[in-house]
Amino acid sequence: MGSLTIESLLQQRGSWLKGEPSDVNAASARADLTQIIAASYHVFEEVRDGIIRNADLYLRGEALPAPMIGPEGRSLQEELCRFGMAFRSPGGAVICESQGRRYLTGGWLEELAWLAAIKAGADEAVFGQCLGWKVKNFSGENEIDLIMRKGGRLGFVSCKALRSELDIHDRKHRNRLMDAVHEADNLADHFGRHGDAVAVLVTTDLIDESKGAARYNSLMGKAAVLDVRIIPLEELALNKLSAALVDLLADNKGVSQHESHQV
Repeated sequence: MGSLTIESLLQQRGSWLKGEPSDVNAASARADLTQIIAASYHVFEEVRDGIIRNADLYLRGEALPAPMIGPEGRSLQEELCRFGMAFRSPGGAVICESQGRRYLTGGWLEELAWLAAIKAGADEAVFGQCLGWKVKNFSGENEIDLIMRKGGRLGFVSCKALRSELDIHDRKHRNRLMDAVHEADNLADHFGRHGDAVAVLVTTDLIDESKGAARYNSLMGKAAVLDVRIIPLEELALNKLSAALVDLLADNKGVSQHESHQV
């Protein structure tokens, strides 16, 4: 029998890696930038929104507003420019093109998850990967943000770059968080087997440390019922995230409740 790989395990489940894999060399080259973002996400939110707004105004030929950003934000802008994820327009405003926009709007989080999976000791990991599948006479495809393998077990991670501050009265934000849990559960239903694991990595602060309680109790309860591990903003730094993925890979409970759902 050949050696186990992510692809060989998926093929046993009627699915396969489809399309070009994400560029791990590029992700490795900007690993320092990705970790800076993870360590200062609140600052990054403001910087990102400003860069994308400026880029849209620049493309429409409209005047760009004067920058209003603190020293930490300016430092982060310089790092983004240094790594080629943003650049200065002729007028001096920081803007981005399509590659930088994809990174800024969520690609960095997928790359962070991949870096953490490697640090966590995964035998293999791929990110931003499209999977093709066929069940009976039906076929389709899904994009999965991170797939990692430890021995014969797979871990699936869905990455959601959402607003850091949770307003429990914001129905749209709550729905996006709940949808992320159900989406991860569906991945496990479709591609998971006994012993595999699934998680949602989200950039929202979900733990009230002063009370030692979850900010969105029903979300955590639903995730517990579905056996979906939620990794919130509190675990975004690379060392904490890699520790969370170590736990995920070592979880022997797996996703046994997902064994029988294959469509």
